[in-house]
This record gives sequence, C-alpha cells and structure tokens, in this order.
Amino acid sequence: MEHVFWRPRVRIDMRLFLVLLLFVPALPICGQSPQDFYNVDAELKVSGDIEEIFMESRYAGTAPFLIVTVKDEQTGRKYVIEIGPAWFFEYDVHKGENIAVVGSLRQPRGELPLLIARKVILRGETRIMRDKYGFPSWRGGRGRGRGWRRGRRG
Repeated sequence: MEHVFWRPRVRIDMRLFLVLLLFVPALPICGQSPQDFYNVDAELKVSGDIEEIFMESRYAGTAPFLIVTVKDEQTGRKYVIEIGPAWFFEYDVHKGENIAVVGSLRQPRGELPLLIARKVILRGETRIMRDKYGFPSWRGGRGRGRGWRRGRRG
C-alpha cells in the first residue's frame, strides 16, 4: 500500500520542478530584451527642440514612459527619446521647448534612432534619469529617486 501512495506524489513534485525549471530563469527579464538595456558604450548627446510628446507603456508591468521626439540642432537628425516613467520625471514638457539629453543610442530597424535617456537638461535644470552605469534612478519605486539640480553640471 505504501508504494501506491508514494508514486503519485513523486510525479506531482517532478512536474512542479519541471515547471519551475522552465519559467524561473525568465522572470528577471520579463518584458525586456537585451537591446532594451542601457549601453554605456553607445552614449550620445542630443539637443534640440521637442517636436512630439507622448506616453507609452514600454515594458511589461511598468508605468507609462514619457517619450519625446527631438531634431538634433547640430546634425539635423531626428531621435525618439525614452525619458523614463512619467511619475518619476514629474515635469511638464511642451512642444517647441529646448531639451538636451545624454543617453544610450539604439537603432531599431526601419525606425527612428532611439535614445534611452541618462541625463536630461530642461530649462537650465538637470535631471539624472540613470546612474553612470545605466541603472534607472527610479528603481525601488516612487519617492526613492533623485531630484532636479539647478545649473549646469557634467
């Protein structure tokens, strides 16, 4: 009798183990692919007037991100700039305003180049969106990020 009870339990445990083995490695990066990560080696500075402003859910399970399009003053090239979650940026931006952004360049096929913002300068104030390694300043949730700094800083 003991053998009959033992065998089904082992099968259930083995199924649970197999399910966990298949899905657990994917959990840390749900909603993101490798090209979504910040690349410090591909940093670029773009400055120009904001041409378009929109909100978009960029990654699974995250708040909408503030996205702007800017035509660079020096090259005339147009960029889509991913600023960060709207709740973290906490600043009204307007079409036609001048903005300067340092960020990581991605070039999706058939689309405008995408810049993932690390530092944003707007109206003489600097907002650090990511640290020097590209990790988001908003990690940890609301109320944990860094604020605006007045004046010009590197």
